[in-house]
Amino acid sequence: MSYRLLSLACLAAALALPAEACRPFGSYQFVEDAAGGLWFTEGDNNAVSRLAPDGSVTAHKLPTPNAEPSSLALDRAGKLWFVEMEGGRIGRLERSGRITEFPTTDGHPGTIAVDARGDAWFTQMAGHEASTDPHAGHGSAMVAKVGRIDAAGKMHDYRLAEGWPTSIAFARGDDRAWVSVLVPGERPRGKLLRLDRTGRWTPVAAWDNSCPGNLTLQANGRPAYSDHCRGVVGRVDGRGRLVEQTLPAGTYIQQLAAAPDGSLWFSGDEKGRLGRVDRDGKLSYLERRADDQTMAVLVTRRGEVVFSEFYNYNINRLTRAGDYVEHLVNVDERKDVREVREGEVCYVRFAARIAAKAEMDEKRAAEVRSGRFKPDGQGTEKLVEEKCLACHDARRLLLSRRSDWTPSIVRMHAYRDIRGAGALSPEDTARIVAYFNTHYGLSR
Repeated sequence: MSYRLLSLACLAAALALPAEACRPFGSYQFVEDAAGGLWFTEGDNNAVSRLAPDGSVTAHKLPTPNAEPSSLALDRAGKLWFVEMEGGRIGRLERSGRITEFPTTDGHPGTIAVDARGDAWFTQMAGHEASTDPHAGHGSAMVAKVGRIDAAGKMHDYRLAEGWPTSIAFARGDDRAWVSVLVPGERPRGKLLRLDRTGRWTPVAAWDNSCPGNLTLQANGRPAYSDHCRGVVGRVDGRGRLVEQTLPAGTYIQQLAAAPDGSLWFSGDEKGRLGRVDRDGKLSYLERRADDQTMAVLVTRRGEVVFSEFYNYNINRLTRAGDYVEHLVNVDERKDVREVREGEVCYVRFAARIAAKAEMDEKRAAEVRSGRFKPDGQGTEKLVEEKCLACHDARRLLLSRRSDWTPSIVRMHAYRDIRGAGALSPEDTARIVAYFNTHYGLSR
């Protein structure tokens, strides 16, 4: 297979400019519109954006700062619905470019789906995550639920008796939701439920030692899902029956995507590979020249596989011919743009970093190899190692650069609590944020 990264024109422009730092995470999710455009999330750019078939990118900035857009869904009218994880809101982008935000209550939204009528449904955690917006979640009543926004913009809440929803999807033409649920514990329990517009929950299946999620729509119009704890992928067949396939031990699925041929592609492999489960349950991996873990994944109507990576903000595409194409996405503002119309776009300010993303400067590469943070003369690097590595591994933090580290560090409060680690004091938080902004900020 060939691996086409950049055109010569982009490289020539890039070499004349200083290197720019990589964005911390790739997009959380993709969705394809009727014209073949790909919508994706931009965390640090605080935008939902569209990669057009000609390679150009249009970003739509969000009204709420540091909203951390994640899950996306399109309705039949072409309106884009999206989740603002940190903002505690559900957003709707009209075709005109107008954005409307709907505040959620009692926690933080996670994933979103649209039913046959055009209503937007979303999952919501029970308020365990910290927020940078003191008004988001209205103080949080620790309630896990599914929310629905109807055509009039009215919010409806459907609370769960136990656990929290991990994903949501709709079978084609249906307005009853499929919801996967995790009930945490020493041996977690998983459930698959149906939810109608009246708020009635109907059990479909329940499992011990289970953590189901990643509900996604198959080519047959029915959902599929994964369950990492039990090591299976499940499908709803044409008769509405569950059919599960056991995966080899150690298989990890970050995100699941259904292909037109009935296969399921997945991201999350630690070796940077894309995984595929065929209709008979046979698992295979697609090798590629990268060591970055894949994150979001989508299979287009044409059968192309689009995916993002944890440490690289570009959009990657595997064509039907077996070629890899990397679409370049700008770091922050859309400035100094230079486009190449053959399916790729090069943003000059970011191009140098993208062209040499595997060739970091010698000092920084040594940091990543050793897993040691940059000394600041005040011992803050030791505080980082003591207080932050309970949440993320050193490589992830060393490679992840943000324009403002406040949201990431604040989220560590919740993660540390889950892992039973000591809390970050306000002084620790301020010191660590200043350290990362100085030494690992986006402008560095």
